[in-house]
Amino acid sequence: MIAIILAGGESSRMSGISAERREKALITIARRGNQKRLLDLVVESVQESKVEDFFVAITKNTPKTEGYCKSVGYKTVETPGKGYHEDLHYLLRSYPEFVSVACDIPFLRKEHINALIDAYLAHRISITGAVPLAIMPKGITPSYTFEHGGKRLVSCGINVVTNSEDSIPFIFDDPLLAINVNTAEDLSVAQSVVE
Repeated sequence: MIAIILAGGESSRMSGISAERREKALITIARRGNQKRLLDLVVESVQESKVEDFFVAITKNTPKTEGYCKSVGYKTVETPGKGYHEDLHYLLRSYPEFVSVACDIPFLRKEHINALIDAYLAHRISITGAVPLAIMPKGITPSYTFEHGGKRLVSCGINVVTNSEDSIPFIFDDPLLAINVNTAEDLSVAQSVVE
């Protein structure tokens, strides 16, 4: 199975971040004494996981991300950039199943990816990675929440995407996985966790 790292969004919620830094994939946070791009943190976890290969999905909204990917040798695939679901449907035309990973999950680990792949292999339907809302770190605003089995869950930006009409959540008991850097406040929380 391949992974596609979604890095083509407009970053419209990143107010307070200068326009030249607004492409989320390229935003840096200090980690282990080094400044690392969000994209590189995600790529490291993807490369350590069970996935066979990966691409970075870019759009007309992310020319700097495209240039960076070329400079470091990350393969890219261009999507229309019309929205999250529209881009996933576009990608499904060429890739009937893949792990989709948001480029803005600084605490993603290979174990998260491997667990989703294993869940997919057991069920053969789409899998949505989620974290219970109750354990979400303070200061983080969830992008998307949903209810399953009487629990309020936060989608954490990692999924196995297929053409299946059915989908099940895979619930991670890791509050840090709920940190998607969608706003300047999210970035501050992520930075405070790694310091």
